[in-house]
Amino acid sequence: LDDATVDTNVDVPKTLRDALPDDMEIRTSDNRAIVVTECTGKFNMIGCNQAWENLCGYAESEIIGKDSSVLQNPDTNHDGLRDAVGRLFEGETVKVVTTNRKKDGSRFKCFLTMGPLHDENGKLTHFVAILKDIGKV
Repeated sequence: LDDATVDTNVDVPKTLRDALPDDMEIRTSDNRAIVVTECTGKFNMIGCNQAWENLCGYAESEIIGKDSSVLQNPDTNHDGLRDAVGRLFEGETVKVVTTNRKKDGSRFKCFLTMGPLHDENGKLTHFVAILKDIGKV
C-alpha cells in the first residue's frame, strides 16, 4: 500500500444478515462498500449495499448471479486474489490491493478486505468483501 494515510481497519461482518441486513434503512446508511458472494463455484455475487453500488456503478439487480470478473481488468491483482480465496476457506480475514473497473469502464485502486460468513452453526455460507477506493489508476 503506497499511502500510509489510508485507514485499513474495517469492521468485517460475520454473518449474511450482518453483511446485508433485511432493514433497507440500515443497509443504505452503511458507508462500507459491501458485496457478498457464494462460497462455491464461481463465487457469484448474491447482493450488495448502496455504498458498493455508488462505488462500482452497478445496481444490485445487475450483479446478482454474476461473478466478480465484471470488476476485473488487465491490472487486477489475480495472484493476490487467488491467494486470498485460499485463505478465506481457512477462515481468515484477508486484505488485498487490486485494481477494479467500474461499470463506466473507469478504473480505481481498491483496498479489499474479505472475510468468511458463517451461519448460526458455524458453517461457512458466503464470503463478504468490503471495497475501499484508494485512488484513480
